[in-house]
Amino acid sequence: MKQRLINSNKIIIVFALLLWAFSNESNAQAESPNLVLTFEAVKEIQASIGSVPLFDKSLESAKSFVENALKNPIEVPVPADAGGGYTHEKHKQNYNEMYQAGILFQITGEEKYGIFIKNMLDQYAELYPTLSAHPQGKRQTPGRLFWQTLNENVWLLHTIQAYDCIQEWLSPKDRQNYIDNIFTPMVKFFMIDCSQSFNLIHNHGTWMVASVGMTGYVLGNQDYVQKALYGSDLDGKSGYLAQLDELFSPSGYYTEGGYYVRYALWPFFIFAEAIHNNEIDLKIYEYRDQILRKALYSALQVTYTNGAFIPINDAIKEKTWLSRELIFATNFVFAHYNQDAELLNLVKLQDEVSLTGPGLEVAKALDDISEIPAFTWKSIEFTDGPKGDWGGVGIIRSGDNSDQETLVMKYGSHGLSHGHFDKLTYLFYDQSREIIQDYGSARFLNVEQKFGGRYLDENDSFAKQTVAHNTVVVDEKSQFDGIRDKSQESHSIRYAFSAQDEQFQFMSAKEKNAYKGVKMHRTMAMVNDEKLYRPVIIDVFRIESDQKHTYDLPFYYKGHFIYSNFEYEAFTKTKSVIGEDSGYQHLWKEAIGKPDKTAQLTWWNGKRFYSIVSNTSTGNEIYFARIGGSDPDFNLRNEPVFIIRARADNYVFASVLEPHGIFDPIAEFTKDSYSSFENVQVILNAEDYTIINLKGKNNIDWNLMISNEDNNPESEHKITFNNVVYEWKGTVGIKK
Repeated sequence: MKQRLINSNKIIIVFALLLWAFSNESNAQAESPNLVLTFEAVKEIQASIGSVPLFDKSLESAKSFVENALKNPIEVPVPADAGGGYTHEKHKQNYNEMYQAGILFQITGEEKYGIFIKNMLDQYAELYPTLSAHPQGKRQTPGRLFWQTLNENVWLLHTIQAYDCIQEWLSPKDRQNYIDNIFTPMVKFFMIDCSQSFNLIHNHGTWMVASVGMTGYVLGNQDYVQKALYGSDLDGKSGYLAQLDELFSPSGYYTEGGYYVRYALWPFFIFAEAIHNNEIDLKIYEYRDQILRKALYSALQVTYTNGAFIPINDAIKEKTWLSRELIFATNFVFAHYNQDAELLNLVKLQDEVSLTGPGLEVAKALDDISEIPAFTWKSIEFTDGPKGDWGGVGIIRSGDNSDQETLVMKYGSHGLSHGHFDKLTYLFYDQSREIIQDYGSARFLNVEQKFGGRYLDENDSFAKQTVAHNTVVVDEKSQFDGIRDKSQESHSIRYAFSAQDEQFQFMSAKEKNAYKGVKMHRTMAMVNDEKLYRPVIIDVFRIESDQKHTYDLPFYYKGHFIYSNFEYEAFTKTKSVIGEDSGYQHLWKEAIGKPDKTAQLTWWNGKRFYSIVSNTSTGNEIYFARIGGSDPDFNLRNEPVFIIRARADNYVFASVLEPHGIFDPIAEFTKDSYSSFENVQVILNAEDYTIINLKGKNNIDWNLMISNEDNNPESEHKITFNNVVYEWKGTVGIKK
């Protein structure tokens, strides 16, 4: 991670707060609770019960959950299991029960909820001092209650809120017991024994500092608070504010990707609300030009129209924007910023609000509004890196929310420990489903039988490797030799992005460090034309090198293979893998074809057909392969891929991805199952310019023209090649 420069205003804030902290060793609130649920909010909630339907529903859900817990004996087991195991899940259940019981204690005033929390904390106060490192701790820093400290951070973040709700009701003896035997040793464990994680710029670090800082507010311990905000050394190089500075670009994009921003926003917003309620002068919701607001909106845009997070980097595809982690973020952004009515779409879909002041506010707004404006997914580019100069992610869309095409291209930084070696990769969605997919992560979350729910070995050996993505692989090796630190030091170069013209949108980026001596430049355009069923994707991947290499371009398609315009040899009786390492050992070789000139590959998915039509030349090969080789435990999904292989020094992969035709099995009707495109040819591949010609049915004759060195959108280009004049304005142009 690059060194962050601390601005002068922040230095002033740090020193002022330090002076204040030394003169105020105790900062206990006059009235509690005062973390996320506040004393004032409790009064408002009590006055509103029965009049705000969604809030009432959320409150009743909490009551049902806790009332069920009250019927059963409290159990605080000795930790034994990894993720998904009984003791792991029981401790998760316990903190959720305590947290919600605390809220109910405040809102209803019924002592039974306080007694429940007290009895459970009594057992934890006996257990926690006896614990050492968790017996299932592997790879990640082991906790004591859980196999990794991350889960323990989450436990503390919830439990300290429960304690905050009942602390004034507890006796001084009970309070001291929990402070001495739970909260103080747990915080010291995080801050001292796990200091590397505490100061880590990463979502694990975010959870840890949030839990410690909130404990500091409740216990009146400014040392905890200040170190949570500014890091162990109080120099601002780590801690919560550094997390806000380093993990988000100025546009709000989260460097670990969409899946992890969903998870990280939870502690970011929970702690922000606690800071807001305890140190309003910090103006945390205004920090860094309202970066928390931008973070939520960018997270919502890195979803497809079905709400699924685009699986950049480590990701589990089942996660959507309905995940509970986003409830707090949505409520708090609505309440603290501009009360954007579009967010009420998400609130309505979530069908739940946080039991907080902002949760009440958003529930009232939903009840009051007569018509909710539709949420707008749009073509957008997000920069990456703290200053926005580490490349980025481009998203191009066409069509309404009911049936939208979405093209995503990644050209940013590695993405920390959850990043993949996939610079210049892309994904494509249509019909509310993946068409060209990214594998995501190899993990069965909280499934104990699958390595305790942890990331599987195959996550490193396949899912992170370059060949698992839709980008060029050189000499069957992953980018940066598969070394994370090397990849993290570099980033792709944003070259162009244009979405002003819905008929012709494009993005372009370069990568010059992934492979020594190899320069790569990818340009992708979404083109709409009345002759076609749907917009098509033109993909131009240009490679330069002084030496010959083997270049592989995979296409991980979703659907059933239908047709190719070339012959191939299928291996129906024997199986072998394509290679020995870098992910190739996990690809079964099912067939090999040697196409002439233009290759066409067609598959079926849903109600449409999809074709990739690509330029090929003598010596090129196309591999039909399937994930699952070298996988004795059946950890990988068995999904298909086409791989176009070329051996060259300089080379251009040029292709068009076309959605076409109609397939209706109910009406037994099929139309236009063949692609409209018949020929894709590289007309010119020079240092300054690349020109691609595409021909097809209905007199399709297109030229796509790319300026390789001048990305000024106002530049006028005119070249003559083979007695043909090509003229266009801007980085990329098209002539039909």
